[in-house]
Amino acid sequence: MSSWRLSIVFAVRRLALPLLVLLCWIESASADTIYPGQVDGARLAGGQVAYALGANVVVATRGPSEWRETTIGFPSPLELDGYAVRRDGSSAVLARDLDGRWLALWDGHRLVRFHRDSKHARFGPAGLALDRAGSPVVAYALWYPSHRTFLRLARPRGDTVRVQAVTRGGFPSTLGYAAAAPVVLDTGAVRVVETYLPAAIDWGLNGWGRFLFSSALGVPVGGIVAGAVGSTLYAAWTEAFPTLGPPAVVLATHAGVVQSGVAIEDAVLADLALTSHGPELAANRCIPAAAFGATGNGPCVGLVKDVGVDGIVAGYAAVGDHRQLLLQTDDALEWFDAPHGLNVRMTLKADLTGRVDGATGGTVALYRERPGVTRVLVDTEPVAPDGSFVLHDPTASPLAEAYRAVYVDAATGIPYAALQPPAGSDG
Repeated sequence: MSSWRLSIVFAVRRLALPLLVLLCWIESASADTIYPGQVDGARLAGGQVAYALGANVVVATRGPSEWRETTIGFPSPLELDGYAVRRDGSSAVLARDLDGRWLALWDGHRLVRFHRDSKHARFGPAGLALDRAGSPVVAYALWYPSHRTFLRLARPRGDTVRVQAVTRGGFPSTLGYAAAAPVVLDTGAVRVVETYLPAAIDWGLNGWGRFLFSSALGVPVGGIVAGAVGSTLYAAWTEAFPTLGPPAVVLATHAGVVQSGVAIEDAVLADLALTSHGPELAANRCIPAAAFGATGNGPCVGLVKDVGVDGIVAGYAAVGDHRQLLLQTDDALEWFDAPHGLNVRMTLKADLTGRVDGATGGTVALYRERPGVTRVLVDTEPVAPDGSFVLHDPTASPLAEAYRAVYVDAATGIPYAALQPPAGSDG
């Protein structure tokens, strides 16, 4: 691992952004602004977007000429834990109080609040899926100060909510909140993935589970993104390593046998897309502000597989060769459509030379950056026919600064990017 780091607060509050439901797609060749500013969390499903602003969740649906918005009010500022879209275009939203005091589902008609057994209990990051009939399935773990946890599966139906205990006796015990996500297999069977300190388990509804991952030095943080292709279950989450360094994205697969491990180093999970070619992970990576002599996080870049993009990835989805991308930039929450996938890859060296693989023309912009300061455009140069470019900074500063190269694909509007950390840092 390199020295790039992300804080746990950043990981949990801003970048734990999952659940995947991919049903309908609308052709587009440019970026759409969903919200002109910063949001408190966002999700992408079925060609629609849900984003959080304080105690509200706004659902944005793309129409023939514009995005239509519906606002759903919740009791207090929230985490957006789940978003799913049915075949008829209607959606369900799962939200949780920032302190875990309540968990509520908007099923398209009413707000359903889930019961906690005691005022001392707290809801950990929860998950939402749709069963084969399009009905919501919610998984959550109640955590107690005694460190006991109780995993539950809830099925709201009409005016009732059927709640099933998945685990009993307070197992597993964990120092922090446990996270949960339901997975609906093609047979209709439901399983629940749970992460806690220090492991992850794939549970059946009979109370029997299979360990997916365990680390004596790792701490799962934030929510889980999980889904299935046929009878194969996939799950991904962020694993922090407090005594080792930066966090990483872990991917687990369960199909008869379990395979799991670190899939992306120095990064926080953003989303998981399941394709016929296998799972595709989206994540976010930041240069630590310590590299600039400051504290907190420095400049960030989004990652989709091994492709860098200019912004924080808030959502990513795939059907066939088609991809959709949701980016939070400094200025807006933006939606991008890529009918043929993300096929451009950028590299940037310390001498400010690089390549744009997948491009034979266009221009590359060079920005100079420091934490907490608006980035500065210092150069724009053409891309050579072989994809190479040479950039310059005629006003280089003696301060520790990072460089970002950005290439905007004319066909999709997606801003591809590469970051070069400050000179002398271990990047």
